[in-house]
Amino acid sequence: MVMKKLPLCYVIVLFIHAAAAAGYAELPLIPELSPQNHIFQQYSDDVLYARKALAAGKTARELPLQFYRYKAQKEDTVIRIAARCSIPYDALITLNSIESVKTNIAGKILLLPTLPALYLPEKAVSDIEKLTEAFSKKLKTESFSITLPSAADPAKTIRVECFPNALLDSTVRSFFFIPLYRFPLQHAVVTSDFGMRKSPFTGKSTYHAGIDLAAPAGSPVYACTAGKVIETAYSNIYGNYILIRHDDGRESLYGHLSKVNARLYEKVKSGTIIGYVGSTGLSTGPHLHFEVREQGKAKDPSLFIDTKKAKS
Repeated sequence: MVMKKLPLCYVIVLFIHAAAAAGYAELPLIPELSPQNHIFQQYSDDVLYARKALAAGKTARELPLQFYRYKAQKEDTVIRIAARCSIPYDALITLNSIESVKTNIAGKILLLPTLPALYLPEKAVSDIEKLTEAFSKKLKTESFSITLPSAADPAKTIRVECFPNALLDSTVRSFFFIPLYRFPLQHAVVTSDFGMRKSPFTGKSTYHAGIDLAAPAGSPVYACTAGKVIETAYSNIYGNYILIRHDDGRESLYGHLSKVNARLYEKVKSGTIIGYVGSTGLSTGPHLHFEVREQGKAKDPSLFIDTKKAKS
């Protein structure tokens, strides 16, 4: 079987960096992910060609690699684009430095590769890039380096290591699908973790549905991510508290506040000041009781926020 010859100006193999030479703006732009569009059809043919080359056992030096551009639409998600393009989402998120499934990509110009692979920048910057970099050291897949035009600054280029046919491991994928929320305080000390603990009041073992973050009274408390305030009240346990339902369906609770700074049904953004640290309710001193709930069940907040930002 004779495989078609790729357009030379866009073929990229080891030490041949046509995409960088051509420049970011000169890469083919796909207007829509539709089989009726001739540029998208060409892209689909190139993906099929690359997959056949992989199946034929071509070495990394022989694998064809092309890049196209696509402007993400309002309804687009990384998963949807990957499915339409027959490319693993692993390739899209590593090539375009997309940190989370929650990342708003609407209006962003994405690079679409024709070769299923992991694309790791020479210098890892984001958390997911650092995780992937650590994971890549365990890969036994043959890799090669390429130079690409930078999406952030088209006048510059970046070095990327390409691992053909490789996928992210479960840890990195979990990090992508379970997005980190922002830390709800500027500075804090973790004084009580999630789960079973000895009650500071009775001395008995009790279940703690969140984490306690000690901070000076009056410290601003921030919404961990965007959502709507669905409850704000006072209870003998939580004292003054706020419950926010987030855009991803989860809920977060902020207890023992000295003052509430958000109204019921108010929509808040990540980082909005919703209250101030206090010691209301059943409390041993100024601190924030912080919970994350999923389908009504308490989850360990450390799965969603970076507790390294707090001393323990």
